[in-house]
Amino acid sequence: MRRLAPALAMLLGLGLPAPDPAVQAQELRAADAGETLPAMLSADSVTYDRETRLLVASGNVEVLYQGRVLRAARITYDERAERIRAEGPIVLTDPDGGVLLADAAALTPDLEEGLISSARLLIDGQLQLAATEMRRTGGRYATLQRTIASSCTICAGNPTPTWAIRASRITEDSVAQRLYFENPRIEAFGFPIAYVPRLSIPEPGVARASGVLAPVFQQSDIYGFGFKLPYYRVRGPSSDTTITPFVTTEGGFLLEGEYRRRFSNGGFNLWGVVGLADTLDENGTSHDGAGRGAVSAVGLFQLPRDFVVDFDLNVATDKSFLTQYDYTDADQLTSVARVIRTREYDYFEVATVAFQSLTDDDDDIDVPFVFPEFYYRRLMDTPGVGGRLGIDFNSLGIWRHEGSMMIRGGGSLDWNRDWDLPQGIRGTTTASTLVDLYRVWDNPDIPDSYETQIVPAAAVELRWPFVKSTGGARHVIEPIGQVVWSQAIHEQQNIPNEDSRLPEFDETNLFSLNRFPGLDRSETGLRANLGISYTRYDPAGWSLGLTLGRVVRDTAVDDFAEGTGLAGRWSDYIGSVSLELPWGLGLVNRALFDPDLVFRRNEFALAYDGDLGALRAAYTYLAEDDSNPILGPQPETNEFALDAKVRVHRNWELRGLWRYDLAANANLRAGAGVTYGNECAEFDLSVSRRYTTSSNVPPSTSIGFAVRLSGVGHNGENQWPARVCTPRGT
Repeated sequence: MRRLAPALAMLLGLGLPAPDPAVQAQELRAADAGETLPAMLSADSVTYDRETRLLVASGNVEVLYQGRVLRAARITYDERAERIRAEGPIVLTDPDGGVLLADAAALTPDLEEGLISSARLLIDGQLQLAATEMRRTGGRYATLQRTIASSCTICAGNPTPTWAIRASRITEDSVAQRLYFENPRIEAFGFPIAYVPRLSIPEPGVARASGVLAPVFQQSDIYGFGFKLPYYRVRGPSSDTTITPFVTTEGGFLLEGEYRRRFSNGGFNLWGVVGLADTLDENGTSHDGAGRGAVSAVGLFQLPRDFVVDFDLNVATDKSFLTQYDYTDADQLTSVARVIRTREYDYFEVATVAFQSLTDDDDDIDVPFVFPEFYYRRLMDTPGVGGRLGIDFNSLGIWRHEGSMMIRGGGSLDWNRDWDLPQGIRGTTTASTLVDLYRVWDNPDIPDSYETQIVPAAAVELRWPFVKSTGGARHVIEPIGQVVWSQAIHEQQNIPNEDSRLPEFDETNLFSLNRFPGLDRSETGLRANLGISYTRYDPAGWSLGLTLGRVVRDTAVDDFAEGTGLAGRWSDYIGSVSLELPWGLGLVNRALFDPDLVFRRNEFALAYDGDLGALRAAYTYLAEDDSNPILGPQPETNEFALDAKVRVHRNWELRGLWRYDLAANANLRAGAGVTYGNECAEFDLSVSRRYTTSSNVPPSTSIGFAVRLSGVGHNGENQWPARVCTPRGT
């Protein structure tokens, strides 16, 4: 209506010099905001009576103006009475998807006042309104009497829409861009579900408008039945706020809040929740209290000279709050703030990292705080000798309330060059030196002191790819051999290990000079990294990849624990298989096993995305490990996880997830959900069960229900197909 009413004013304001009745198409002038604008009128007959000062256009009347089209059976302009009357059926359309249908209309020339009978409107191609009459007043308001509103398809055989709002009156404010309902009754599938005295919603197509959002219903064994009713407030063109009361039947009252702000160079989101009345405490027992909660902040800003600052900060008042109220099942909250710059030949990063454990086994005083974490790397060409020289600087500080603390500073220098050798062999030479200085405090195993780490390294790598085509398929076989030498000049026993505690051996680091994940530990000795890969590229669009590799050393070293597969003179084998199919299916299997095919680790993952749904399946096996010096003895892990959704009907989707511990023969988590959606609504019901327990959070079942209505405070995007109308009698 915000677009249609001005269009009528421009198209129907026909107070102009009389047209020649013989002319079937005549350019007219329409008054709009004090300006004259051209319009085109076409009709079977156009007459003007100079005595009565009546202009009449009849028979297939069509008025065109700036992409808008008005069609009517007859249009009469009474110049003396200053009234315009249009006789229907009347159809007015505009380029933005607005449609007005009516039987008749009586309006003033400026369209400030008017009455339209049997009006039916489609706003922004989404929301439909039908009323016995529509009255326009003040050039701003349009009032519809005895109205029904819906964005759903109306079928002749089954005219009941998925949802509808019936009201005694609806007022449209074209300036505020809102619809106001009086005595509305909300219906779902024809059944009344809610009555309210007043209701206000933004017009469809309005990207941001203040108001109450769709409610959310939840149920949990811990807090009972929960109800959320978000209120969204536009604070300006680049900021908004959402306040969400969260009420539970167990007496809990939480308040969630989110503030979002955008600037020309970035923006941030700030979210928090606080228990104003909380019937649970940190240990999961009932009590009367308040003040528990959590806060998170996420942001990114572009700085001068290509620098970027970003942050992701998270903190909770205790270990159990977020899990008790179904906010997260995470074992740990991580907060990161950093400044980075990435350019073609250099990279800069300075960061700080903080952790908060949410598990009972961790003591907060032992959790580290990382500052400063600094890294800078620069690449330079080396004319005369070829290759590329890299230089980097780094620092790391680890602080704890109690326990070991240290700070590290240093850098490294490395040179790499590629060689094209005869017979298609590709060679690479590498030389590097790492130098770090440590200061250690309060470490029970290391005296307070300054320590130095110097690790020179050199490597030569040869790759010999073979390519063959058979029947259109391309086969690539590539044996790879890499010889590496490195040595720690000073013993590493007096170096604290903070960033290299949990090394893993797989195909991604088979040809790495150092398989420790950080810098506090370096792989040493003379060794050969050996591997072979095979890839098949099929013309049908699918590909298959295989990788097998192993490490052999000149002498056995004790750099790695036995469970990593890297201990001793000969490492375990690593292998991987990957398959990619053109219709959306991909799978990968990664394994670590000894020559007797005894597996230390096996990981399988499958993913499918297609028109009918999606599937994620994973299997993880980790052998029992008594050699882990950091985590201690680890039991066998043998888990299976499944997450799937399938479109069982064009408007119905089923979801399910399941995580199972095969070693303990116990469920870890299970869930299911069903969604019904069409062109105007989406209804989602979900249920999940967490079987794991701790001293403060028992196993629990959670149920959630959410509704989204298209055309009511929504951006119009919808992934569901429209309702199909079935002819009567079928």
